[in-house]
Amino acid sequence: MAVLATVLDESTDPIFNILEDGTYRFVNRAFSRAFHREPEEVIGQRIWDIFSTEEAQKRMTVVNRAFATGETIVFEVRVPTASGDSFYITSVKPIAEGGRVVSVVCISKDITERKRIELERERLIEELQGALQQVKTLSGLLPICAHCKKIRDDRGYWTQIEAYIREHSQANFTHGICPDCSNTYFPRDET
Repeated sequence: MAVLATVLDESTDPIFNILEDGTYRFVNRAFSRAFHREPEEVIGQRIWDIFSTEEAQKRMTVVNRAFATGETIVFEVRVPTASGDSFYITSVKPIAEGGRVVSVVCISKDITERKRIELERERLIEELQGALQQVKTLSGLLPICAHCKKIRDDRGYWTQIEAYIREHSQANFTHGICPDCSNTYFPRDET
């Protein structure tokens, strides 16, 4: 038994055993360390002594379901601590004696980094979707004057091509003179 206790205590994953009334029967160091306590300070305490009423009730809902159904439940849980929120995937496995569930063993795997990356990815997707909604694109046929090159908009108004494109895209303009126009409008005197 001493070897088993050492193995459980040295696990980097929080492991604990809880009774139907919410009393911790066993916790390893990975569990108690999150609350800046030793396992002996947590064992015998009830879940409401460790977590806020709201957080304890969330956890007890899952524990109660495991007691009622006898089924293993796997769920994601947020653990608020003084150093910031941590996230875990937790399995809650009922332990039965004589055909009756007497406690549940819970093993949690820290997924905080994965959750941080997932939340960052969701934020970036939202940001990109917002940017995509703001991007104006030009498509289809544009009615353009053959002489002055103004474009007729959806309301029937004629607008300079630069203004139209600036309004419907991310493009801006700078002006210059092409060689053909330079020769036509500003001919060089070759005498």
